[in-house]
Amino acid sequence: MFKTLKRVALLLCVAGALLTGCSTATQSIDATTQANATTLSQPIELTGEPIRIGAIYALSGNNAAIGTNILRGLDFAAVEINLAGGIDGRPIEILRGDTQGDEETARTEAIRLITVEGVQAIVGCHQSTMTEIVAQVCAEYEIPMITAISTVDSISTVNNPYLFRLCPMNSLYLENMFMYMEAQQAQTGKEIQTIAIFVDDSMIGQEAIRCARIYAQEYGMEIVTEIQYTQGIADLTAQVLELKEVDADVVLAESYASDATLLLQTMDALSYEPPILIAKANGFTDPVFLSATQGISEGVTSVVEWNTDMTKGQETNTMFKEIFGVDMNGHAAEAYTAIWTFKSAFEAAEDASGEAVKNALSALDIQGSFPDGPEIILPYDRIKFENHEFDGVMHYNNNIYASVAIAQIQDGEYKTVWPFEYSNEKIVYSEDETLS
Repeated sequence: MFKTLKRVALLLCVAGALLTGCSTATQSIDATTQANATTLSQPIELTGEPIRIGAIYALSGNNAAIGTNILRGLDFAAVEINLAGGIDGRPIEILRGDTQGDEETARTEAIRLITVEGVQAIVGCHQSTMTEIVAQVCAEYEIPMITAISTVDSISTVNNPYLFRLCPMNSLYLENMFMYMEAQQAQTGKEIQTIAIFVDDSMIGQEAIRCARIYAQEYGMEIVTEIQYTQGIADLTAQVLELKEVDADVVLAESYASDATLLLQTMDALSYEPPILIAKANGFTDPVFLSATQGISEGVTSVVEWNTDMTKGQETNTMFKEIFGVDMNGHAAEAYTAIWTFKSAFEAAEDASGEAVKNALSALDIQGSFPDGPEIILPYDRIKFENHEFDGVMHYNNNIYASVAIAQIQDGEYKTVWPFEYSNEKIVYSEDETLS
């Protein structure tokens, strides 16, 4: 386990290592950090052949900001590992591949990273359709792959022995949302009976509806309407009027940032405030949404993969923010965890071949903390990839212990409110809100 003093020392070394370009980091470092880094100790020199890990994300185009956050988490973990001695004396190198949000480009980049750059593992992607394509390439070349962020359920219905999903799949996001809706009653006394669903007409939206139907029945709640809209819609007046008409106890939403913003603005214009609005992350946790809805989004709750006020990962985030000038977000935390997971697998494997690392990932069982490394900073305490069944369908190589947290916007920022053991905050409803 990392000790506090060791972690503080690593903070200083990470700043210097990133400045010198270790882990192929491309993020800019602020002037204060640069000044401090000039007097820092040099990182431990590693002499073994590098372990090369490909990172395939959308690094340009509309999703470039998401890719940047992910890369920060990957780079931070890689430098941290290298400064602690690497993988049995071998450094990790992170090599980028830019999907540009295009399926054929994703395939080409995966092949390039494997056949030209010689990567021995791949982590990616953000968009689930890209993940499916890259996973096919990895299976063809027998290269192990971890997806830390792609959540669409169907990804794991294909028995691809080289693909491992670290994050929860969509259905588990929905289950955790229903668990929260049930658990919050013990703290607030508010019982939830009716739910209105508001989603776009994408594959993610359809999965949200399908899973909500399953869990509503299981938790004894009634879905009173299912509203679907086209992503990027210019006017949500009709949809919000329908939400207002059905007057459900909860609005369960899944939207990208621009649509989520329009939803809150339209609700405000039509004087509609549901007792509870709970979102499946996505655009509702985007900083753009928070800034655009300041003053009208108080009380909104959302799934978060990680949050700055969680009782886990505080020390890691302190160092991360010192380097990059921003807090970790959920994607960065998941990417960070994926690299540490690969480290554990490479060290447990008989050799660095794809077959051996794949077998090591299959047998991996990390509990609490990584061997000679940090705690699992995400809102769960165990990483183990297993096959399981959901809704009559088999899923393969999912981290069966993965889960998410719920945060609520309070005073303009998200505060973690569930699971209660990872939170120091209380759920806050508007004084005039009542549930049936």
